[in-house]
Amino acid sequence: MSQVASLRSYNPVLKRFFDKLPRFSYGKSQLKNPESCQLVLDKLNIKSQYNSSKLDIIDATPGFGLFSTMLNQELRPRNHILIDRNDETVKSWHKKIQSLEHSTGNIENFKIIDRDPFAWGTYSRLYEKDILPPTNYKPYDKLHDELLVLANWTGTKDESTIAQWIKCCSHRNWLMKYGKVRMILFIPSATAMKFLSEPGFKKRNRTALKRDLYTDSRLIAIGEESEVIGQGYDPRVLVRDQPVVIEKSSFIRNSEVAIVELLPGRYTSDAISSIEHLLSAFFVTNYTLREQLPKLAAGAEYLRKLLPDEVLDKKAFEFSTGDIIAIADAYEKWPFKPTIEETFDVGEEESH
Repeated sequence: MSQVASLRSYNPVLKRFFDKLPRFSYGKSQLKNPESCQLVLDKLNIKSQYNSSKLDIIDATPGFGLFSTMLNQELRPRNHILIDRNDETVKSWHKKIQSLEHSTGNIENFKIIDRDPFAWGTYSRLYEKDILPPTNYKPYDKLHDELLVLANWTGTKDESTIAQWIKCCSHRNWLMKYGKVRMILFIPSATAMKFLSEPGFKKRNRTALKRDLYTDSRLIAIGEESEVIGQGYDPRVLVRDQPVVIEKSSFIRNSEVAIVELLPGRYTSDAISSIEHLLSAFFVTNYTLREQLPKLAAGAEYLRKLLPDEVLDKKAFEFSTGDIIAIADAYEKWPFKPTIEETFDVGEEESH
């Protein structure tokens, strides 16, 4: 901690709160090292992209909060809303904010909200109760520079929440209804290995395809987990994004963590709405599309006439965004396609 004071984004007023680690991690992996937080912020390189005087940050499960305070110091938002339900975390943040009120007048603009960060209603309530001013809609062709979402979803049961937030990018609802809103997410490395994989990587699943189709994404940082750095990730993603590697000692709980950036992308759910109900069927088998078609519905072999061999001979984990759009277009042209009820449908959105 000897060089902490020289870090660009470190708030020295809060130093005493971060010199002592919390008693419990409450099932979340968190950063405890200011130098590592600074490396992540440097990699993100987003300061110039935001209008501080109008920027609102929504921060779910901030926990220990070192990264949250350094992001705050970097961006100087007009509001930084912290959402957590854990009693100890809420008490700790109240103490931090009280300290800031006495020393800086809380120019950091932190507010702690004792609500469930998993509940959709928690976020709409921020506007309904005037905790946040209305967020202006901005076109999706450029970054929304007045709203930023930060969340720690590193818990063992958080993967479905991450998949749901990706789904919000596809439907452009929830906070994504305001425009191309950036999300910075701390997630389990095992989830990142699947969700951020590219076509042909064995771990690529249905949510990875949707992430590819509906979002713009970057792998910002990975925790040091083994002697082989990045083991388990798609090598193409590592080469493309050049993530920061954070050493094990920088974490509370464990280093099985990835930090990812997600924003709504080019396509919406309309792009493949005609075959959305078939995606589960595609991914639960190891058959090629050519082999699967007779099993999907009576007469589905007709689609072989409308698709090139290079698509028909692929398995689901090999589908690119172009492939899945081509399949959806072909399905639309099928004159006798069955109803959804007549086709195999696994059901609700999961993280498969």
